[in-house]
Amino acid sequence: MTKTEYLLRELRSSLWVKPTIMGLAAVAWVSIAYGCAEYLSDTMKINIEREILINLLGILASTMLTVATFSVAAMVSAFSAVSTTATPRATRIVMQDRSTQNSLTSFLSAFIYAIVALVAISITTYGQGGRLLLFAGYCFMVGWVLISFVRWVDRVSKLGRMGDTLERVEEACREAFSSPEAMGTLGAKPVSGDPVSGAGVKPDVIGYLQNIDISALDAIAGEIGTTIRVMERPGAFVDPHDSLVTVVDCDALEDDIEDRIRAAFQMGDERRVGSDPRFGLILLSEIADRALSPAVNDPGTAIAVLGIQIRLMETWSNHINETNEIEFENVEVAALDPEDLLDDAFTAISRDGAAMFEVGSRIQKSLAVLARIGNERLTNAARRHSKLALEQAELSLKTETHKKLIRKLSEAVG
Repeated sequence: MTKTEYLLRELRSSLWVKPTIMGLAAVAWVSIAYGCAEYLSDTMKINIEREILINLLGILASTMLTVATFSVAAMVSAFSAVSTTATPRATRIVMQDRSTQNSLTSFLSAFIYAIVALVAISITTYGQGGRLLLFAGYCFMVGWVLISFVRWVDRVSKLGRMGDTLERVEEACREAFSSPEAMGTLGAKPVSGDPVSGAGVKPDVIGYLQNIDISALDAIAGEIGTTIRVMERPGAFVDPHDSLVTVVDCDALEDDIEDRIRAAFQMGDERRVGSDPRFGLILLSEIADRALSPAVNDPGTAIAVLGIQIRLMETWSNHINETNEIEFENVEVAALDPEDLLDDAFTAISRDGAAMFEVGSRIQKSLAVLARIGNERLTNAARRHSKLALEQAELSLKTETHKKLIRKLSEAVG
């Protein structure tokens, strides 16, 4: 995606954006009510007395302050639970839950509207028509808050629980795994042939590569009449000694061209699931790994994670076989390797679940499913991980009976 699209997506996922927008809308309605007051007749049948309206707005303001405080406290507690029981890296995904954001938005917006309307009606004269518009805004806010509160009661009962966290992480991962561009070559040409020579562009900061604006790189390559090969995919940790791109058959680049190329790469301190599918598998693996620790001893969560990983890999296999249209002819990007995907998904679970027969057997069954999907590279990767998991199980399992069963399941993988 372009840099602008990426930044807008990050902005929409922030907790403060929706409350700010709706708060500004509430202020705008109070201003509209004041501006329209002189155009509305003072002989209307509905007359909201100023004192009554002040009392209603005061009740709304005090109530929403309490509810908003309670909601924020519940969210902080839930996020802390996610960090403790699942993995700290999953907290950001849970924070992006739309239901939670919408509920918080309604509470804060109602509070802001009540405060602004109270101040406005206290310092100026609105007239009968203006008060009616303020009352209409009050009725809308109360209705919105009631609906949001009912939904919030149901949502807060699940927020922070392991099942809900896994659901949120799977939902976030599925978007990336369903995209041929994100899982493929980002809309560019696939890398082919031997390594190329040319001018390299290095990053000027240390951090994770979060997004690449392939369209900007394509435009630059078209201007200078060459091909740009991207050396790193989103998720890579780079430093000023690494090359972000190689400009093919170009000995040197002008400083402004180098700056434009660097600007196409969004750097940050953390990885992002939306543009980095491997990070999603790592998150799931971390959740399973913590569940397998002696302090938690919850193999059921690890088994649930394996089910999610299989569904994601099947989604990737179904979409990667679709026609991945090349939008940017002047840029080359290497596709994701199934070996890397399965390394991220199964390495930690196979290692720390090797002593548990129920986990080891589910790993072999999961890899058997992946081997039968029909993707040759994925099949080979599944068979390699099956052998690795078998070796670890034979070293860790206590009984020969369980070892024989694991061997039999591994043979089914191929």
